[in-house]
Amino acid sequence: MVEHTMELRGIRIAHLMTYLIECGGHVVGQVGDAPDKDALPLLVRSDQWSAQIMREETVTITSRFHVNAVFIHFTSEEEAVLSRLLERFRLKVIRVGG
Repeated sequence: MVEHTMELRGIRIAHLMTYLIECGGHVVGQVGDAPDKDALPLLVRSDQWSAQIMREETVTITSRFHVNAVFIHFTSEEEAVLSRLLERFRLKVIRVGG
């Protein structure tokens, strides 16, 4: 089993879920017995990999600037599969500053 955890800042969970679906996954739902449909962790899975959106935090950059930080845990049985997924996913989450 190959695993990788990623922290992403400034991207909403709904967008991250869409990106994972575009990478070939489908939403399985919540992990565990959380009562709220929007509660974390959330699980997105394909036949070759899974991604668990574990938690979301608010990060204080300055006293007036706060962003969200989302932590996603990726797993796969094959390193090549996980590498391809992470490459595709990173392209989707690139944000260009200006």
